[in-house]
Amino acid sequence: MREAPQKISKKTKLTYTTLSILTLVVFAFLLLANGYDRVAILAGLHRENPTSIIPLSADALKAISGTKDAATSYAYFNKDTKKKPVVSAEAYLVGDLLTGDIIIQKNEKRQLPIASVSKLMTATVSRELNAKEDLVTVSKQALATEGQNGDFRLNEKVKSDHILYPLLIESSNDAAEAIAMHKGRADFISQMNKKAVAIGLGDTQFADPSGLSEKNISTTRDLFLLSKYIFEKDKEILEISKKKSFNNGPHVWLSNNQFLKQDGYLGGKSGYINESKQTVVSLFSLPLSPKEDRTIAITLLRSNDRKKDVQNILSYLKSNIFYGTIVEAKEGWVSDKLGTVEPKDPDFVNLTFLGDIMLDRGVKNSVNKNFAGDYSKLFENLDLAKNSDIVFANLEGPASDKGKDVGSIYSFRMNPSIIPALKGAGINIVSMANNHAGDWGMAAFTDTLKRLKENEVLYTGGGLNLAEASQPVIVEKYGIKIGYLGFSDVGPNWLKATEANAGILLASNPNFDQIVSNAAAQVDHLVVSFHFGDEYKKIHNARQESLAHRAVDAGAKIVIGHHPHVMQDTEVYKNSFIAYSLGNFIFDQYFSSDTMEGMMLEVKLGKDGSMTTKKNVVKLSRVFQPERVIPGKVEPVKFQEIEKIETKI
Repeated sequence: MREAPQKISKKTKLTYTTLSILTLVVFAFLLLANGYDRVAILAGLHRENPTSIIPLSADALKAISGTKDAATSYAYFNKDTKKKPVVSAEAYLVGDLLTGDIIIQKNEKRQLPIASVSKLMTATVSRELNAKEDLVTVSKQALATEGQNGDFRLNEKVKSDHILYPLLIESSNDAAEAIAMHKGRADFISQMNKKAVAIGLGDTQFADPSGLSEKNISTTRDLFLLSKYIFEKDKEILEISKKKSFNNGPHVWLSNNQFLKQDGYLGGKSGYINESKQTVVSLFSLPLSPKEDRTIAITLLRSNDRKKDVQNILSYLKSNIFYGTIVEAKEGWVSDKLGTVEPKDPDFVNLTFLGDIMLDRGVKNSVNKNFAGDYSKLFENLDLAKNSDIVFANLEGPASDKGKDVGSIYSFRMNPSIIPALKGAGINIVSMANNHAGDWGMAAFTDTLKRLKENEVLYTGGGLNLAEASQPVIVEKYGIKIGYLGFSDVGPNWLKATEANAGILLASNPNFDQIVSNAAAQVDHLVVSFHFGDEYKKIHNARQESLAHRAVDAGAKIVIGHHPHVMQDTEVYKNSFIAYSLGNFIFDQYFSSDTMEGMMLEVKLGKDGSMTTKKNVVKLSRVFQPERVIPGKVEPVKFQEIEKIETKI
């Protein structure tokens, strides 16, 4: 029999209370005397209630290193809680998936649209409801969903485990709808919402399986919990999401994931609709502890630039955050970090410009023969995004399965799966203004624009009407706005954009100067791309020079040329830089060494207009794969002296 607990007198309780208060006062005095504001110990590796991390100074480490918990209590420590990463997202949360600790957060309980991040729940529910060998039928209703990724055929049957690949690596909306319809769409969406409740996502709602609906809402805190659930219960979803490609026989699905080449990437999902801006759930293994890497989830909602936000957070974590015991911290791991300088946004942007990309004809045959139809293999020797903030190229023709050959002497129509591959390779913007844009008619041209938009690849030089084609594509990095315009001087004239019709922007447009000056007025620096010049000539002609100079006179800072298929000369004109032709980046013109190489131009452009250039040369292999880069020299651009005429009154 258990003894009855002894009663404690009121006098004894008062004594205990008084001693406790005195102890707290003395402890607080000691903390202040040692020069820091507050300190806490988080005991244990696993906590039911996620908690914020501890701010620790060098003095704090010294003061409490002798406590009994110093060698056994694990916690997250922050060098300086006043410092925050530069993040454009309206809401974000970063947490440890093993402990549940929340490291940094902002507006973590704000409900916002999540776009295609919804597909993580679609995959979760599908794997719980469907057997791997179940055949999912792609119905007419599924194919009618906005977006073309997946490239399914009507009534095509795909294994339940296979269809998760286009769902997650290409973000196929058709795949999402087909999965939902397999068990009954309404019931499947109901199961998504029930699953959200079951795993504690109290602020999450789903209205569709794809994320196209702005009614698919959640919070960064709920998305952290969802990623934690997937990490603990179904890592296969993460494994699928970080695949570069998947071949199921009839299809080769290619990833458009921006983070595949990021060190420590474990998987995740991105999304975009107008209402949500850019969204993401990304998991990483990071060296935040001296004993083992930590598994971290980053969730962002309403970001203007998810890639830069994630990179800034990763940099912040590596330089500010430590996981371990106080003893480990005292031994130098954190103290080494205390002297580091927090990286700040630069006052310049790194721009990369590539030549012509044409992946039809001989390139297509080579990819099918040598890479089993996987276009992402063409880019595997390069990390285009590593040293660049914005990567620009010319897309030499449509990427579509629609249209009719208009009968050009050389007609190009690329496999539409190249577009996710371009995105996955790090290409941000393409010019559509070239002589092959209309090779398969208006249907293929407009379909290409839609596919580019679906994969978040920006385009210039063309649009669904003249107003869109005339507007610059604007990308803001580090507070610097860079604009891009594209013009073709070699047609096709029948494809010129009008007020009512889609098409390309022609250099012969009578409002050329006004279009350029209007664009320049909207940005800090304007890039104008031309498709112009004589094929296979290494020196630019008078027409190229005239157009390039007019563009500069109207406000262009950089002029980039394509079409000759060989590299041409460069020029400094006034306060601007002109590269008349970059040659080929990927093309099947194997008949000369000059057409089997191209310039990869790197420009470091300061906000003040200062500039350095680096003219790298990319060499193509016999299978038309960029196989090596010959580095150029970094050269400061010395702009021309502009005479200033002083008017005396």
